[in-house]
Amino acid sequence: MKKNNKKVIILGGGLSGLAAGYELAKAGHKVTVLEKWEKVGGLAQTIEVNGFRFDTGPHRWYTKNNTVNKWMLDLLGDEVVKVPRLTRIYFDKKFFYYPIRLFNALFGIGPWQAIRAVVDYDFARIKSRIFKQNLLTMEDGYINQFGKTLYEIFFKRYSEKLWGEDCRNISIDWVGQRTRGLNILTLIKETLFKSRDIVSLVDEFSYPKRGVGRLAEKMAEEIKRLDGEIWTGTEVVKIIHNKEKIISVEVRDKKGKKSLKGDYFISSIPLSDLVKRLIPQIERKIISLAGKLRFRDEVQIALFVKKTHITKDTWIYVHPKEIPFMRVMEMDNWTDKLSPIGTTTLVFEIACNQGDSLWRKTDKEIIDLVTDAYIREFKLIKRNDVTFGFVHRVPKEYPVYHLGYNKDVGQIKKFLGKFDNLQLVGRNGTFRYNNMDHSVEMGLYAASNIIENTKRYDIESVNIEREYLEEKKIENIEDERVEEYENEKT
Repeated sequence: MKKNNKKVIILGGGLSGLAAGYELAKAGHKVTVLEKWEKVGGLAQTIEVNGFRFDTGPHRWYTKNNTVNKWMLDLLGDEVVKVPRLTRIYFDKKFFYYPIRLFNALFGIGPWQAIRAVVDYDFARIKSRIFKQNLLTMEDGYINQFGKTLYEIFFKRYSEKLWGEDCRNISIDWVGQRTRGLNILTLIKETLFKSRDIVSLVDEFSYPKRGVGRLAEKMAEEIKRLDGEIWTGTEVVKIIHNKEKIISVEVRDKKGKKSLKGDYFISSIPLSDLVKRLIPQIERKIISLAGKLRFRDEVQIALFVKKTHITKDTWIYVHPKEIPFMRVMEMDNWTDKLSPIGTTTLVFEIACNQGDSLWRKTDKEIIDLVTDAYIREFKLIKRNDVTFGFVHRVPKEYPVYHLGYNKDVGQIKKFLGKFDNLQLVGRNGTFRYNNMDHSVEMGLYAASNIIENTKRYDIESVNIEREYLEEKKIENIEDERVEEYENEKT
């Protein structure tokens, strides 16, 4: 190892932490990845049970960042296939395409509702131009983009089912991240001209044919091959600092506790957990702000079925609140390499909170609940088509954007910025709802900052509309990295 190469401790073995670790290991740095779960991948795992492989929720790979896309393709090579996307919304016994297709939506909701939708949208647009509006909540954002009628039909019920609370309690930032640039005018253009400028409208995506978890598995394999270490089943319980730098971490596994020193630290563990584990204890104000950060948890249920291609959908959003699950995906519509011939796996997601009545149900109770609800509502399979089921509980699946969260998170990050050898990455590490490509991009930026001994790669610019899409500095840096990468290969 070269004298100038450093020891880097990575907290969390999700996509962002592994991407950083892989790049750092390639550059000759000593890498140790610490993962609390027994398996790497974080929120983007593929679980194997009795010959069935299924993902922990829909994870499609699509990015407008050519550098990140090339990086993924170089890593996985011929393991990647293209998957046609069909995603629909189910409510009131009808299916609607998602992203919304204008004519399908208007005809589907009926002439009276369609007229209301158009009038409401026009009213919202006129109102936004005449009056200065202070848009704060998720409800404000959706009504401003789509009008009240389409908001109440296509967004309100599902959003409240996901979050377990009123849309007026959730920040408008969620709308900005999930549907930015999308409105009725965009849908008209998409219908007439099939524009590919909006990420949300993509109808084909890349996918590892053995499941999304192959991305994490492959990075872990490469890190180990390059003499890095992956410690699974290892929880970070203390983070020791001297007010300027992180010095070490104390971890706990089945064998006990151990202390690890490092030169640099990259964290993708939940931002609130990071703050609470700092020793010596930091100022109470920051701890209090971290205590305000909340997450929505999830129970995922896999049903293994003796049928294939039950629907045409990759996944379906299920709006009715009386149906327990909010989303269901069918794995054989992703690739034919995930299930034994003639079978498939249906994966259901139920949003909940740790400790609530749903979370505390036994696996059998949850499997029966979902099986009965699916058969009763959709009538596509029979009870004897289901061979068995599997339950996977996921804490901290979604960061909850409470009103004013951005200010709270900003103050926490400003304080943590005092530690010049610490970088935050990932969905929970930055408290930002990332797609998988965003998390990978964050990891690559963090690694580059260490490799080049600079902080010119701005992790906070990832998945922020104005900076992410328009910031020239980032684009120039990406161009330089592509050129450097090609030079290294040749």
